[in-house]
Amino acid sequence: MRKLVLHTKAVEKSGVVIENGEIHEYVIDRPGAEKLAGSIFLGKVEQVDQGLGAAFIDIGKEKSGFLRKEMVPWCEGKLSTALRTGQKVIVQAVKEPVGNKGAVLTANVTFPGLYTIYQPFAQGKLSISRKLDDEKKSELEALLELELNNSEGCIIRTAAGAVDPGTMMEELRELRNEWKTIEKREINQPASLWSEPSIPDAFIRKFPATTIQEVILDEANTSKRLKEKFPSLANRIRWVSDVERKLPVSFLRLQEQIINPSVEMKNGVNLVIEETEAMTVIDVNSHKVKERAFTNSQALDVNILAAREIQKQIRLRNLSGIILIDFISMKDENKEKQLVSEMRKLVKEDTMKTNVFGMTRLGLLEMTRKRESPSLSSLFTKPKEVKFTDETVVYRLERELLQRREAEALMVAVHPTIVDCKKRLLSESISSKIPQELFVRQDADISGYQIELEGSLDMIREAVQRRGYHVDNLF
Repeated sequence: MRKLVLHTKAVEKSGVVIENGEIHEYVIDRPGAEKLAGSIFLGKVEQVDQGLGAAFIDIGKEKSGFLRKEMVPWCEGKLSTALRTGQKVIVQAVKEPVGNKGAVLTANVTFPGLYTIYQPFAQGKLSISRKLDDEKKSELEALLELELNNSEGCIIRTAAGAVDPGTMMEELRELRNEWKTIEKREINQPASLWSEPSIPDAFIRKFPATTIQEVILDEANTSKRLKEKFPSLANRIRWVSDVERKLPVSFLRLQEQIINPSVEMKNGVNLVIEETEAMTVIDVNSHKVKERAFTNSQALDVNILAAREIQKQIRLRNLSGIILIDFISMKDENKEKQLVSEMRKLVKEDTMKTNVFGMTRLGLLEMTRKRESPSLSSLFTKPKEVKFTDETVVYRLERELLQRREAEALMVAVHPTIVDCKKRLLSESISSKIPQELFVRQDADISGYQIELEGSLDMIREAVQRRGYHVDNLF
């Protein structure tokens, strides 16, 4: 069971998932940070590319969306027979735009509820959770066949098995009526037809209703609205004035933990999490556990504990794409298989589609997680600035000064740390190697160094005097 805690008073809305007393997921919704995934659009076909087997759709955004043939449920032959240039089509974004690529789209629109997902264009397709027993599946399938027409479809979620069929059908009818209202909107140009904020509605619906123990909010009006929208959860939704008191750590402290690449576990194991453009790499360090080498059994025990923490961190930080994990080395193939099996069990707790492929030839565990939004670390932090070391700056300055031969004199501003570093590295002064007269001043407000002036000796001396600089001629 899980507890959902929602902080909706602030401009930046936050939601956390607490499982076994620990925070396992953290979601934020910021104004202006547009999220396309899940949104439904009236689109216009710009181009049908037979070679790609896809169409480019104008959805009213800067970049056109990309719609593959297999995402068009009524397409049975060539895509050009189902879509033509200039045609209007209702589509839904399933992946956010990345780089120069627009959003990935589907024409098999889904309109979600707690127990059912209504599909207005599914062409009669019914999908029922595999976790429901055959008797329950047959009962629900019979009800759906009576309710839906040949162009519609529906997905029955696992949570439907825990409620009366009448409750499920009532929700489905409400979703269908809401969809008809949206469909009737008079819009002639590509535009958004429907979207909802990540918090609170989509956040609550993300999890099976049967796994939600409690939903805590800090706004009475929002609490009342959610009880009306999700009547089966009404007795589990409650309002409190200060939701942070219900958290193991404050929101501010949680953000600090998320941007820290190092995670210290209670058993002394340390995880180092590094996100790159291409993938995320996680290293399991055990040097604090014990001095001597592990046996294969000991390594497996430590790796399993690390795997549990890693899966928690993947969900918490919203890591996605390719993920490589460097566990403690085990020279036993059976032990490696046990670790992979454990990781596959752990990822089942994640609502985001995750695949564990196994160990690579280099002994790294390889897995992928569906990317729907950026990682929290990328939202919370600035891109890392790549800077030269002080030693490199000193050698670059020496090289640049040796190459400048035209002027009679030079004035250079240098950061104090570069001056100190130069004294350690070079016993001979740079000024003795060049024909120009050198004027050097220290400035803590610059990065590295700047060649500020070059010209005649009289001009540099006049500038130094006029500006009141303290300079050294020996550097």
